[in-house]
Amino acid sequence: MSANFSAAIIKAFLPVFLIMFAGMALLLIIQLILRNVEKQKLSKLGIADIDRLSGRDFEKYLEVLFEKKGHKVTRTKYIGDYGADLIVESGSNKTVIQAKRFKSKVGVKAVQEAVASKGYYSCQNAMVVTNSNFTDQAIKLAKANKVELWGRKKLIEELSSISISLRRQR
Repeated sequence: MSANFSAAIIKAFLPVFLIMFAGMALLLIIQLILRNVEKQKLSKLGIADIDRLSGRDFEKYLEVLFEKKGHKVTRTKYIGDYGADLIVESGSNKTVIQAKRFKSKVGVKAVQEAVASKGYYSCQNAMVVTNSNFTDQAIKLAKANKVELWGRKKLIEELSSISISLRRQR
């Protein structure tokens, strides 16, 4: 191929590549705006609203909650997450979080999942967070494995502390 032919091809396709690049950039910007709007809506929810969320939206809500508490948060895959829904980082400390938006009490399975995912994700801590409460067996297993539990009361306390600190910032 001659240099002139290559230059002609580049010149012919350059506008197409620029349009594609601009389109992809625009889509990315729109996606970021929509995600920010979703996070703002989630941050304003109370416990009654949380009780009506889907499991996936509860995970998104907790992501926003922990970000507002100053943590770096990574959501795991929705399916095949090895028992963790979120990875929360504060400095060099990493915590796996198993989120359970339930109507009934959360049992030992959630604690087992958190314990198992702790090693998989190389985290120092494990936690289970629910809008409900825990069975006695789950509490015992969590204590034996040093898994932090946030039941309904603790979640409401954290909601209150975040909303108070947000009001102080305004």
